[in-house]
Amino acid sequence: MKPLITALALTLIVSTFSMAAEKYDTGALRTVQKHCTSCHGTPFFQAKQIDDSDWKFFFNTKGELEKIHKDKPEALASLASPAFKQKRNRILKFFIENSMYSGAVNGCDGNFCGTNH
Repeated sequence: MKPLITALALTLIVSTFSMAAEKYDTGALRTVQKHCTSCHGTPFFQAKQIDDSDWKFFFNTKGELEKIHKDKPEALASLASPAFKQKRNRILKFFIENSMYSGAVNGCDGNFCGTNH
């Protein structure tokens, strides 16, 4: 009986941590924090400014992100950075999952707290 209870407890703990870890992509969040927050505010605030179809348009239309940032050298450098290029698809997924009509409402956790913008 004791091994069964132990196995059940371990399964519950592991599944709880797995669900918490999948709340959002922390790598994408940190990249956005580093490269975009100074102009656009926190990553969750930025994601909520437009809906998922707009995020898809800006990320999937070649040159569109560069076009809307053309007068901002710091932004163009961020878009050209290896970190942004490497995580581009993950960042898009993060923005879509937290966009205007996504229904996602994130509170404080170890990576993010507040809406400073």
